[in-house]
Amino acid sequence: MEVVNLLKFLNNVNDLYALEIAKCNRDLVNFLDLMTEDEQFTRSIDLGLVYMHQRSMDQYTIIDGLSRIVSLSLLLHAICECYKRTTEQNEQAIKTIRSKYLFKNNSKLKLHLNPEDEDLYSKIINGERLSGHEKSKPMFVLLHNFWTQIKEEKLQAANIFKMLQKINITLIETDDVPKRDLYYRINKNNRKINQITMIENYLNDKNVLNVWEDIKTSYFIEKGDIELFLKDFFITKFNYKQFNSERLYESFVNYFETMLQYMPAATLINNIKRSAMLYYNILYVNFKNEDIRHAFINIKRHNGADTFAYILNVYEDFYTGSISEAIFLEILNTIDEYLKNRQNSGKNIDFNELVQYLNAIISFK
Repeated sequence: MEVVNLLKFLNNVNDLYALEIAKCNRDLVNFLDLMTEDEQFTRSIDLGLVYMHQRSMDQYTIIDGLSRIVSLSLLLHAICECYKRTTEQNEQAIKTIRSKYLFKNNSKLKLHLNPEDEDLYSKIINGERLSGHEKSKPMFVLLHNFWTQIKEEKLQAANIFKMLQKINITLIETDDVPKRDLYYRINKNNRKINQITMIENYLNDKNVLNVWEDIKTSYFIEKGDIELFLKDFFITKFNYKQFNSERLYESFVNYFETMLQYMPAATLINNIKRSAMLYYNILYVNFKNEDIRHAFINIKRHNGADTFAYILNVYEDFYTGSISEAIFLEILNTIDEYLKNRQNSGKNIDFNELVQYLNAIISFK
């Protein structure tokens, strides 16, 4: 752990890599706002902890702190754009900024982002034309704010650099810690984490991402279906009474790692695929059997979404032949009767009160 100047750090590295799971969609830093808080540039500015994994002498992977580094790079680019073609001295300064902080070997960008962010960042730094949609992204919005502030407040490049020389970070190197797990631990209380992206990165490490992509394409039609499925899937697997959607990745890894003790990853992901197919049938009432189809139509009509987790569990028993069609249908009709009574009474009767009775139907028949 050491305190370093962020500008000097950027100068001393050749390549900075973002994790695939880290996105530049929030938490960007307006350094110019920080500067106006101290017009005489007398105070050091502490931007906190930045976690890095050192890949080689001058190459790092950013575990946490990406937004601060992207923000600094955008400010440096904004300075170059605002002062280009003004004076010979400024032209030389612009060349120095680009060669020291933005590019390596005067051609390749130092900062390597995930593919989605990489394209926009590259276009911005290289001065390429952007679409209207791209201009609505946080990176461009911050860049535009930098341009506006520099021009409207008539900020001098020399003063901006005085400020930048006082911005410090506490650099923590994480050579022996798994990068994804550390990123999750640092950010798990932050809504910026995309739980599904985390899961997919994990599955990629297990070499089963192709099956997961097939699951998404085949069974998750509407936005949010995948979260609904995983929520109800884990409610049954872990006997959750309440499920925290912001811990989806954590639940997935706990389940996957536990089950890997008993079966290979390929078998496990295909079991999840089967459950996803069954859940799709529940969500979209995809049944050839008219009695079962009618029962599900009624359950949906009577607002039975909170029963889907239990139904998925029973449906899996029916699908694998552990219970008969008659028992499955009896359970569905019993659930529907409960839902009608709940709807007619206007009381929020907890479905868990019915579960013991339903389990008894399965046990005794």
